[in-house]
Amino acid sequence: MVETERFYSRLGKTFKPGVLATVVLKAFDLAAQGKKLISLTGGSYDVPSMPVEEIKQIFAEAPREAWAEMLQYGNTTGTLYLRRELAKFMAEAGIEVDGEKEVIVTTGSQEAIDLVTRIFLDPGDALMVGSPTYLAALMAFRQVNPDFVEVSIDKDGMNVEVMESKLKELKSKGRSAKLLYVIPSFQNPTSTKLPMERRKRILELAEEYDFLVMEDNPYGYISFEGSMPTPLAALDRSGRVMYTSTFSKIVSPGMRVGWLKGHEEFISKMAEAKTRISIMNDGLAQYAAAEMLARGHVAKQIPKITRVYRKKRDLMLETMETSFPEQAQWNDPKGGLFLWVKMPVHVNTTEMLMEAVDKGVAYIPGSNFFTGPIHNYMRLNYSLPSELDIVEGIEMLGRLLKEKV
Repeated sequence: MVETERFYSRLGKTFKPGVLATVVLKAFDLAAQGKKLISLTGGSYDVPSMPVEEIKQIFAEAPREAWAEMLQYGNTTGTLYLRRELAKFMAEAGIEVDGEKEVIVTTGSQEAIDLVTRIFLDPGDALMVGSPTYLAALMAFRQVNPDFVEVSIDKDGMNVEVMESKLKELKSKGRSAKLLYVIPSFQNPTSTKLPMERRKRILELAEEYDFLVMEDNPYGYISFEGSMPTPLAALDRSGRVMYTSTFSKIVSPGMRVGWLKGHEEFISKMAEAKTRISIMNDGLAQYAAAEMLARGHVAKQIPKITRVYRKKRDLMLETMETSFPEQAQWNDPKGGLFLWVKMPVHVNTTEMLMEAVDKGVAYIPGSNFFTGPIHNYMRLNYSLPSELDIVEGIEMLGRLLKEKV
């Protein structure tokens, strides 16, 4: 048999099975044994709420010329129809954008993060991120070995005073930040929301210290109290903010339709990079996405799914109050898909995961959201599991946590 390890590149050697892959494989093993695994892990869509009939109707009514376009090679930046509809959609949030020149359609927002990594980051570049922050963004960034500059997350999101202190420290060493990655609205994993004064201050600091901002906004549309918070991109006046979002949380993760808005020159660079990766996005998914926007289905889907997730959040919170140990602390999300739980320092949720899985419930250990070794947090998702599974899963997890404290 061939000895595989010596053939891998330095980057290739870094690719190890992630926590989600590990849990999925274990779920298959349990299913083969006739056992059930309640997943409180990834931010998947509520299955009964999927817009199945709307999408079926869109394809049933598609004219022949639309089918010809869907099934042919297309523009690397996405179909013009979809980019124009996305520009209208962003305009409703106050983001002014030229859909023809300043938007690229991506395979979810994950490809947008990957493209930004490829275009802007070199090894050793100072990259500001929240502590904690989205685990898949960290995985994408790690490909180029940047110098992570962590900015703590408090109850109001990214702490701008800490950010300014870190920027001053970099400047004193003759260095500067290249990029800030931020999820300002219902952040993953903490579900915190930046207040307006912090949003404005971030843009002021970007001007003063001359760095770019990547705003990731997959969760802002899922707001339990009022409309979506104003995006940073709607406040940006100098073109420093690159804005990405996705259909994954508001319409369908399986469609794999995301997008990125940015400076015309940036978009051109990203199109060249995308040509080397995937050439273009799926034409069928792009047509369905454009039609969903044009017909008003997305505008109807967002409040529908928000009601479902608010109810599930409430149920999870109620069950945790009666099932979790008193030493546990957690947030009260005002939007998004996740609850962030803090346990006493001696409770290692990373080591505890497979024990929980063996008992029939899975979560994401908090260690995956930090650049350093922190093991006493966990992220719980309430969007995918049924209401019955939420109660059963939280009760199971509560019993295990009480043993650990």
